[in-house]
Amino acid sequence: MDARTIVSRYYEAWTHHAGDMSGVPLAEDFVFTGPVASFDSAEAYRAMARQAGAAVRGFRVRHQFVSGELVCSVIDWEMTMLPGTLTAAEILEVRAGEIVRGELIYDAQDLRQAMAAPPVVALLEKACDSTADVLGLITDDGWGAPSRCAGWTVRQVGNHLVGALLLLARVARREPIDPAELDAQRTAETDHLGQDPVGSLRRAAAGVAGTLGDSGVLEQQFDIPAPGTTGLQLASISTLEVLVHGWDMASGAGVPYQPADAVVRAVQTYAMSAISEAPRGGPFGPVVSVAADADPFTALLGYLGRRG
Repeated sequence: MDARTIVSRYYEAWTHHAGDMSGVPLAEDFVFTGPVASFDSAEAYRAMARQAGAAVRGFRVRHQFVSGELVCSVIDWEMTMLPGTLTAAEILEVRAGEIVRGELIYDAQDLRQAMAAPPVVALLEKACDSTADVLGLITDDGWGAPSRCAGWTVRQVGNHLVGALLLLARVARREPIDPAELDAQRTAETDHLGQDPVGSLRRAAAGVAGTLGDSGVLEQQFDIPAPGTTGLQLASISTLEVLVHGWDMASGAGVPYQPADAVVRAVQTYAMSAISEAPRGGPFGPVVSVAADADPFTALLGYLGRRG
């Protein structure tokens, strides 16, 4: 088996198997160097690849050059936590049918910044804190007021939010779900808030955060809301729900809302990569133009079709 064929299995793992290197012939003492992390064993590299693979949304080999046992590839890939495309050169050395060395070369500044951000589950918990503060300020009249979600009262938005978090936790636990339960109107009309809206939200958020925080769950794949959805994406979806519906309720009830900057940045990064500007329906309307100097949260709301 020549070097190009062996290396093709390595890139198939990134392209089609979410970084699962179990079928790739890496030497036991495989050495990898890169601008973000380096490894000195196949075991350590495989563990990293499984984790990173859950966040990879697209991967392709643009060009490839072979010189004896050295294979140099120009690759493009996209990650959930970053907008745009990363481009790198990677050199892989093959010896006796195994990949023995790898070197990845690219500008990793944006990725380092994304990795330095608070973990996604912690951001979900932080988003919940801000939205729970909003719920604690809403009066009886406020609960019955029209929200910024067309056709729903503030209380209906709260019911939907708590119901959505409960469903996402069940998805992460791989519990059976009736497709009818995914109907947004149904969640809005079901009393998930009860007599303790703040406690109901906190318990629902703690349930999904706790499940997603279990070892390995962020790297797993699920069939809801779409086949191939990763646990990392479920966490991002949960955080977006809590952040934006917090604003929907606060605006409708006329109470202050101050989400954490780190949460806004994380949701903005996710939304820009996961929600296209193509014709929209459902929860996201057409993009609303905002001033060039608008703050990040106003810009995010505009991208999601909401007027700040």
